[in-house]
Amino acid sequence: MASTQGSSPRTNGKVITILSIDGGGVRGIIPAVILYSLEAELQRIDGPNARIADYFDVIAGTSTGSIVTALLTTPYTPPNPPANASKTNPPPNASITNRPREAKEIPEFYKKHGPAIFQKRKAPHNSNSGSSLMAVIGFFKDQLKDKLESFLNIRYDNSTLQLTVDEEVGTIRLADTLTDVLIPAYDIEHRKLVTFSSHQERNKVPKSSLPLRQAVLGSAAAPTYFPRHHFQADGKIYNLVDGGMAANNPTLLAIREAINIFGSRDDNSPFDWILDLKRGIPPLASLLFETSADMVDTYTSIFLGGGQNSRHQFLRIQDYTLNPKQLKMDKATEDNFNNLINIAKQLLDKPVSFPSSWIGLEPTTTNRNALGRFANDLSKIRGDAAKKLSRR
Repeated sequence: MASTQGSSPRTNGKVITILSIDGGGVRGIIPAVILYSLEAELQRIDGPNARIADYFDVIAGTSTGSIVTALLTTPYTPPNPPANASKTNPPPNASITNRPREAKEIPEFYKKHGPAIFQKRKAPHNSNSGSSLMAVIGFFKDQLKDKLESFLNIRYDNSTLQLTVDEEVGTIRLADTLTDVLIPAYDIEHRKLVTFSSHQERNKVPKSSLPLRQAVLGSAAAPTYFPRHHFQADGKIYNLVDGGMAANNPTLLAIREAINIFGSRDDNSPFDWILDLKRGIPPLASLLFETSADMVDTYTSIFLGGGQNSRHQFLRIQDYTLNPKQLKMDKATEDNFNNLINIAKQLLDKPVSFPSSWIGLEPTTTNRNALGRFANDLSKIRGDAAKKLSRR
């Protein structure tokens, strides 16, 4: 079952819930606002202590999505807790030691730290950054070599990104997240996808010491923006760049992870709720990544049975109407963040979108209404799980 450290049971044994968050730089504020809306609805139903991590068996995030994943699933100490707060007398909305932060704080995280992370400082042109981009070139082989060579100069160093992740995530191990998480990255030395799994790390003997921050920094090391992330843990050496190189949409990886944790299901509804959060269709330069990501949605809908029945299992929220200026992943200005927040709020009132395999099916509800239904079902699932646990 999913990790229960500092968190209540979230599965009733019959239903598995998955949250998937794509990459996209500063555009990660869009799914952050969506999650704020979902958590607010859960708090309306279950009380102010409800947190996203309480309701999902697996949370997967790529690139900036890995940062959101970490913020949602790690214990959080409020910056100014009440003077009388302690382990035995926690503040009303979050305990000191073992509860995650509220989702409403994540949009503010982007606004606070984004400008410094994407400040115009070029990384040193050394073997680290150079080999990173050359490995990316090798990944795409000769047909894209000329285009990628124009990006050989990394735009930003990663010192502020590292400092920010260190401050927000701390020293917590990947094995100790408050629910099971999955974070993909791409190893440029071995030319392969690496998936960091809290479930796998927790079940290693001896228990893994791999820090969560290392997985996040590896997944967020976007080529052309940041240098690769190099580290050693548990006897392995990693040279990582953005997980979007191979899995910008981690939904299928999350499904595989759930199967690894819970086993295959005998019925026709193996995963009753999957929430897939995206952040807009990017310009042509990222088309290859996004084509692959959209195919993941199609495969997911097929896996769930396709057509009308899948609507009740797979909710994807994405805006297809953003213009190129709104899609820059490093435009970390106050005006742009406010625009992206407004875009997310407007997206909530737009009709639900469906994977390409469902073209021709008329939307029946808005994203906001779908999230409301989602929240009610999640609350019921968690309530059934708590009752089941109390009877043991």
